[in-house]
Amino acid sequence: MLIQSEKLDKGEALSYNIQLKQFQKLAPKLSLKQWIPLVKCSLEDLDSYLYEISLENPFLEIKESTKKGVISGNAPLSTTDSEILENRLLADTCLYEKLYEQIEPPLFPTPISQNIATLIIEFINEEGYFDGSVEEIAKKLNVANDEVERVRQRFSYLEPAGVGAKNLQESFLFQLNDFDLDDELSLLLSSAVIDFLNIEKYLSHPRFAEAKAVLKRLKSPPAIEYLENRGAIVPDLFVFFQGDDLKVEVNSKYYPEVVVKSVVKRDSDFLKEKFKDAKELVSLIGLRKQTLQLITLSIIEKQMRFFNGGDLVPLKHQQIADELGFSEGTISRAVSEKYLACDRGIFPLSYFFVTSVDGKSSTEIKNFIKRVVACENINKPLSDQEILAHVIERFNISISRRSVTKYRQELGIAPYKDRRVLHLLEEI
Repeated sequence: MLIQSEKLDKGEALSYNIQLKQFQKLAPKLSLKQWIPLVKCSLEDLDSYLYEISLENPFLEIKESTKKGVISGNAPLSTTDSEILENRLLADTCLYEKLYEQIEPPLFPTPISQNIATLIIEFINEEGYFDGSVEEIAKKLNVANDEVERVRQRFSYLEPAGVGAKNLQESFLFQLNDFDLDDELSLLLSSAVIDFLNIEKYLSHPRFAEAKAVLKRLKSPPAIEYLENRGAIVPDLFVFFQGDDLKVEVNSKYYPEVVVKSVVKRDSDFLKEKFKDAKELVSLIGLRKQTLQLITLSIIEKQMRFFNGGDLVPLKHQQIADELGFSEGTISRAVSEKYLACDRGIFPLSYFFVTSVDGKSSTEIKNFIKRVVACENINKPLSDQEILAHVIERFNISISRRSVTKYRQELGIAPYKDRRVLHLLEEI
């Protein structure tokens, strides 16, 4: 199978690799100072970054990109998008900004209660759950555990409803505060949520139909609207099949146009230096594109199984660095906040660097865990220990239950007790 890029086939890629190494050796220190932040900058931020540089250089003019080649965050993505994009895609109003705005009297009347609440927010994950330690917060602020817990309980009155809860059931209890319920219905709902695994015994209650209508309106997870309201994803590169060939194209249409102004008089050393900087910046932008092309070509070679529909194999930054003649740090900066669009979805370049567990890629193990959970008995969801047994049987590897728990959390899969509650909620 032939691997190509827009203006760079495989043979040309190897040839250009030599040119890149030569350029790096000859580039002055100032170019390297410009190069590091330029290669690290995301495509979305490139316009503003270059504009800031132009303010200090009279020879530079930055014309905004045409902003084409943008893929909506609501477009169909891969099955792993919740895992790979959870820290990248934010709502128009960030969840944490929304929470910080609400840390004020009368709910949090004193400086200490506000300090506690602020620290609690730092332990709230993207789904809206509190996954920190009350004891750790209390120790850090030198207050009693009970005082931290009292402040956390006040989160039941914040928006989005259910935020700050430790688990699904507590989140449901928090959310009930948003409903105008009479005492009887409130007691029925609270009892049913607390004893959700035995919800069958509440089905005969004369007001269960009303309770069911409320239960159907509860959110899981509590911050789901902040996960769903995604912004645009700007892929740096497009990878696609053209016949039997796999092609790579840089999203050049999203790059701003950099114009070096021609000024007749450049008598002072300052102007000469700025003019030199301007010309070097144009070269470095081209180098950025070609560097991303080379890295992507190398990734494709090593992860061809993925692009043919399979799982990723273990891959380290150092392997790409050794092949292209860069440092490991340069590869790490270059792939940071860069995205690749292909027929399987949109992925950050960092997604293709996978750790190894006894020779098996962590991604392959995660995908297996996802399939195991998808096929589990909904009336008896698998615990992490039971999932671990399946993983060991399938891959014959040495892996801890803690690692399985970590992978499950990264996949956005709830603990088995919460999955049982969710299954019951779907059935009632």
